[in-house]
Amino acid sequence: MKRDWLIIPDFDRLSESLELSDRYGAAFEYNDFFQPEVYCDEKEVEKRIEVYKSLPRDRSKDTLHGAFLDLSIASKDAYIRKYSWEKMEQSVKIAVELGVKGVIFHTGLIGGLEVETYIGNWLQEAESVIRCLLAKYPTIEIYMENTFEKSPVNLLKLKERLKDIDRFSLCLDYGHACLTETSEELWVEEMADAIGHIHLNDNDLKSDLHLVPGKGMIDMVHFKNLLDTYHIKVPVLLEITDIDDQKQALKYMNTL
Repeated sequence: MKRDWLIIPDFDRLSESLELSDRYGAAFEYNDFFQPEVYCDEKEVEKRIEVYKSLPRDRSKDTLHGAFLDLSIASKDAYIRKYSWEKMEQSVKIAVELGVKGVIFHTGLIGGLEVETYIGNWLQEAESVIRCLLAKYPTIEIYMENTFEKSPVNLLKLKERLKDIDRFSLCLDYGHACLTETSEELWVEEMADAIGHIHLNDNDLKSDLHLVPGKGMIDMVHFKNLLDTYHIKVPVLLEITDIDDQKQALKYMNTL
């Protein structure tokens, strides 16, 4: 399966991450900066940025996973809403300083809560913060990832509201999609034209286990065929943190 792969670098084993990146031509997706113990510590953020910038590699195809833990951009509480916006902007600022391509954010939606006013408020706030960030930081792309949503409906509504901005697209987390009652075929078919990035790992079709592809119940051949059918050629992050597991994942996916 010929793809533009990404892997998550291990800050404590960077020489191994570099070797694996070089071997497969894989870009990095930085997961450090969505961790509160990192992004709340200014010195730690600066240290990691400088270390990553010092590596002898091109970062223009890299991405960064933005902050998401405990954030709610559509909160009724103005303080929580303001804090959430600030953390999203901090993620984008870090991405700009690193010189990476884009940032992935979670929706923050409560899965299954389809109250019209709740969804409407989220759509309004999500559109506002994304427009603001993309206008302020013109070198960055933003991707919104499906997390606990039962279908792609609300993500597609957001994409429609932002259709005039080509630096915004959706991130299909295929493992998350496979945990819903909506078929993976429908997820891919309906999102196809809006997908700019993909997250992939395996699971038991019950829980988000982040297993090595081929070690769970997700049919990876079917995944490959769906991407081929709908002509989706975007980069794919193998969303697994352990380097030895990443090696297995890259080897396996490249045999499909």
